[in-house]
Amino acid sequence: MERMFPTKKPSTMNSHDRPMCVQGDSGLVLTTDPKPRLRWTVELHERFVDAVTQLGGPDKATPKTIMRVMGVKGLTLYHLKSHLQKFRLGKQPHKEFNDHSIKDGMRGDSSFLSRNCNENTASSSAMIGRNMNEMQIEVQRRLHEQLEVQKHLQLRIEAQGKYMQSILEKAYQTLAGENMASATN
Repeated sequence: MERMFPTKKPSTMNSHDRPMCVQGDSGLVLTTDPKPRLRWTVELHERFVDAVTQLGGPDKATPKTIMRVMGVKGLTLYHLKSHLQKFRLGKQPHKEFNDHSIKDGMRGDSSFLSRNCNENTASSSAMIGRNMNEMQIEVQRRLHEQLEVQKHLQLRIEAQGKYMQSILEKAYQTLAGENMASATN
């Protein structure tokens, strides 16, 4: 009888040695374990990052809203919750293999691994640069808001000062008028 599953026990196999299954048009890559796990490809992770960015960052994004924005069939809240937690903690998996590497079966090829590491480093650098730019823009926006609030407060303080000055002048005129009236009596 022909076996459909690997002869190794799943628990002793490395996650990259397990057979893969690409699910439909969604591009999701799942292992064929008894408990299938999602393989986060570079493309899928980029869609995730774009969705998180659209939603205002990892602290504002929720798995449900990310799932709606991504619109990937077969992606579950469980997958997104786990990936969002790792993303928030900055623990991005560095052993990502894209769809081409799985199809070509080049995982053992050292030149491929070298290229993949360089691509991951470049994409990580680009992501860090993009995050730094976003943070800088956010800081500038907040500083601009603070300046606007300070200008508004300064105008209110000046208006309050003018109002107080006019009240003091009226009080002075009233007292001066009373003093003149009492001096003539």
